[in-house]
Amino acid sequence: MNRRKFLTLAGANVAGLALVGCGSGDDETARIEVTRIADVEGAPPTLAPNATPPSTQGGGQAEGGGEQPAGAGEPIQLEAVDIGWSTKELQAAPGQAIAITNAGVLPHDFTVDEWGLNEVLPNGETVEVAVPPDAQVGQSFVFYCSVQGHRQAGMEGTLSIIDAAQAGGGASPQASPEGSPQASPVAEGETDAGAPLQLEAQDPFVWSPTELSVAPGQTISVTNAGALQHSFAVDEWGVDEDLPGGQPVEVQVPSDAQAGQSWEFYCSVPGHREGGMVGTITVA
Repeated sequence: MNRRKFLTLAGANVAGLALVGCGSGDDETARIEVTRIADVEGAPPTLAPNATPPSTQGGGQAEGGGEQPAGAGEPIQLEAVDIGWSTKELQAAPGQAIAITNAGVLPHDFTVDEWGLNEVLPNGETVEVAVPPDAQVGQSFVFYCSVQGHRQAGMEGTLSIIDAAQAGGGASPQASPEGSPQASPVAEGETDAGAPLQLEAQDPFVWSPTELSVAPGQTISVTNAGALQHSFAVDEWGVDEDLPGGQPVEVQVPSDAQAGQSWEFYCSVPGHREGGMVGTITVA
């Protein structure tokens, strides 16, 4: 056999082997593509060979499916004023925050004996405290200002624990200032002579509000909510009433007052009127 014939035969054998190999691969591919899995009742759907099964994490729990603990709501808002709390009744959930602001000019703090809590309240700043997470629904605690004389003057309130689902925050009903020394602004135009108007003297030289709309014979209930000495004076009525701290004093609008009349009221303590402690009463 010459060299040329040998090389020709060798090449033919190699080509034949290659064809056999390709043929085997084609058969295997065809076998995978035509494989079918019979449907069985209750079994998961059959996936295509290249389909990717849904990913699971945490032992089969779908991603993002974990439950979050129930929240306790937004912080409850509370103010310390001179001398009083913006509300004397708070409701909060276990773990809920209480944001307390010293809106007065005097030093104040927030104290709850059972929690071992005594937080100083810097003037004009807000301090947050948290209700203990192990507080039980239905419990109640007394909060107060421990600055000397403030609790005795009425700077005390009650905090009741409620379920987290009921807890609110911000300007919620439990943070309503109703019934507090500061909660006495009067809607303009109020003329119901049977309902006393609420007026506050505040430190240093402020009336709240500065404009009163009254009816003839109506009562004005004036409270000194500050720590300084104050009075309520209307020259035309011959009125100049001292205002003991924290105690409302009632003054009556003259029954013969005429609609449209107006008078100036002020604090007669030296320097207070000059400091801006002046307002106007108008008969509606």
